Order: sequence, then C-alpha cells, then structure tokens
Amino acid sequence: MTLANLFLIFIIGLCLGSFLTAVIYRLPKNEKIFFDRSKCPHCQNIIKWYHNIPLISFIFLRGRCAYCGKKISLIYPLVELLTAILLVLVYSKFYQGFLTFIFFTIYILIGITISFIDLKTKEIPDILSLPLFIFGITFSTLGYNPKVYGFELSLISGLAGIGLLFIINEIYYLLTKRDGLGMGDFKLMAGIGSYFSYYSFYYVLLYGSIFGVFAFFIWRIYQRL
Repeated sequence: MTLANLFLIFIIGLCLGSFLTAVIYRLPKNEKIFFDRSKCPHCQNIIKWYHNIPLISFIFLRGRCAYCGKKISLIYPLVELLTAILLVLVYSKFYQGFLTFIFFTIYILIGITISFIDLKTKEIPDILSLPLFIFGITFSTLGYNPKVYGFELSLISGLAGIGLLFIINEIYYLLTKRDGLGMGDFKLMAGIGSYFSYYSFYYVLLYGSIFGVFAFFIWRIYQRL
C-alpha cells in the first residue's frame, strides 16, 4: 500500500461520488441517469465538463453556478468527499484482494445512494435494495465476501435481517400504536444481511445508525442553506 495508491482511490471515490449525486437527484424523478448532461437546477444551463470536476469545480466556483450565480447544493461536494473517504478507509483497512474491494465498494455506493434518497423522499427504491441483496448473495457464493461464506449463510443472514426488523417494528408498534418501518426497510435489511452474517447485526445496526445520524445532519444543514 502506497500513498500513490491511496491518492488514486481517493480520486476514483470523488468521481464515483459525483455520479452518485446524479443518481440521488434523478432516480426519484425517473430521469435518465446515463447519457444525459448535467444541468443547473435553477437556470437549466448545461454544465460544462470543467465546471463539473468533482470537488475542485465547487471550490473554484465558490459554490455557485457559473451561469446564474445561484448556490450549488452542498450535497454535491459532501457526497463526493464522503464516498472518497470511505473508499480510502476500506482500501487501507480491509483490502483483501481486488474483487473483495469491489465487493465493499458496491456496498458503499449503494448504501450512500439509498441513505440520501431515503432522507430526501422517505422511500427506498427497489432498484437499489434488491441489487444489494443479489450482489451480497453472489459474492458470498463465489467466496469473495470475507464476512459471509457460502450461499446458505448469506441467504439465512438476509432472512434473519428481515426477522430482526420485524421484531423491532412490532415492539415499536406496541409502544406507539403505529408502524415505524416500511417495506423498503425490510428489503434493505435483507440486502445488508446478505453482506454481513447475522452474528454481525449488532455492529451493522450500530454503524448504520451512526452513518444515518451523520447523513441526517448533513441533510438538515442543506435544507437550511
């Protein structure tokens, strides 16, 4: 592991984070994600490529559109930076081969996208949660998942994730007389379970809650700007 490798991973993370911002804004609106140029949401001008360089363009433009001067959402640089940092952490702390790194990268990308879409729309798209489950099962079956080995354990862990959320939701309902979770949450937990074994759920819920609180505060800051 060298600084050059970490720097390269950081740059790749920024680029992937830039793509995630497009998914976060376009997917809930059923807009095209691929092969469609980015536009300013205020003046609708097409953003030139040199105004769309991850993080650097935001700093160079001082957080404002090059055409109309309106503020650029902080979500763009924050998602880019968050993605880059998480990929560097995974590479530096958990690297066990290229395919294993790809495995965790997919998990991070889908997880970040789901978190911000959920905060924005209160919905978790099936097009994101179902692939998470499929990727978890596939990588575990092929032996590239260092947390779960084999199809059976991955499937059982996914089902256990659903069962755990069901119990939590039932307890919440008994206390408040209303459901606290939707179907999207159960599908998401199935995907998370397929990635991590059922005996790791404590850590999954702990770190997931921390990340959720972090993302929530980012979104609240964005809404007040």
